[in-house]
Amino acid sequence: MLKHETIKDDHCQRISFTVADEDSLARMIALVLVQEFTLAKSLLAGATVTPELATIALEADEIEDIISRRLKPKDVYHRDGYLFQLIMWLAAHLDLRKGDLVALPHAQASGKGQDSIVVHRDDAAVAALSICEDKATENPRDTVREEVWPEIQAYEAGGRRDELRSNIIATLGLGGVPLDEAQKLVRQISWEGMRRYRVRVTVEDTRTPKLFKGFADIVSGDVARRRGETLYQPKLRDWMTNLAGKVESVLRTYVRSK
Repeated sequence: MLKHETIKDDHCQRISFTVADEDSLARMIALVLVQEFTLAKSLLAGATVTPELATIALEADEIEDIISRRLKPKDVYHRDGYLFQLIMWLAAHLDLRKGDLVALPHAQASGKGQDSIVVHRDDAAVAALSICEDKATENPRDTVREEVWPEIQAYEAGGRRDELRSNIIATLGLGGVPLDEAQKLVRQISWEGMRRYRVRVTVEDTRTPKLFKGFADIVSGDVARRRGETLYQPKLRDWMTNLAGKVESVLRTYVRSK
């Protein structure tokens, strides 16, 4: 479905993604859109089609609502940004370590704030937090420099800790940690150096070595704190339109029979 490889980069850890099976990707995105997160992750891990897939049945008006709001918004850029967030949410599960938890994807394209977070645990404690910034763009270098770097600088200056605490607690709950224990773990967090960043952007052409230039100037310390991810896809907007059509087709198979 998604292939990934590590690429040498002087500025950060660099991961490159390509789509290996577009039909499978569309199926998993459709599952995420109807909140079948466990099924989507199972298919991503290589599971075969399970009987649970045949039991998904929603009312026709609910499916039409998802299609109209998520796949056919007035602004096509919102659609592409949201689909990219879902793709990268799936991609985040490809190299998780034991104990890591990925926050559930947003119900809609997000504005300010984290596009996603990954909570890294070590002996039950919160060892680190990866803050993800997702941008589906035709101008990746400009977008990284003008939009992403200022966001990361705000986090490094200590901003938005309340948002981060809330998201960590919710994500720990997703992993089965009781609320009181999750709150205790968050209170024990030492924020110094525990924030990591994943900058995830689309690229239509051969990657440029300067794409993530400046990352180390903003986020100092171990290279593990800086991760740059790219999804290579020529003719991005056309490809997103085609993908959205495939997702729509899958969603329509989930309409409950009368």
